[in-house]
Amino acid sequence: MSDELDTAARYRLHAEELRTIAADREALQNRKILLNLADDYERMAETMLKIDKTNKAMSRFRDPSSDHAR
Repeated sequence: MSDELDTAARYRLHAEELRTIAADREALQNRKILLNLADDYERMAETMLKIDKTNKAMSRFRDPSSDHAR
């Protein structure tokens, strides 16, 4: 698994944890803040997935000679 996919999975886990915590909060404002943070983590996870996809696509165009030790 790539670093980006691993990070995306961790972000999704954080989002899930925040939603669980938010469900236990009585104060509406606190719930909203926690749910907004969870949404932010979901967006970051999506970004990491896009980065992984881009990296994979770009690796097809990478010059193999650039990987040589200098």
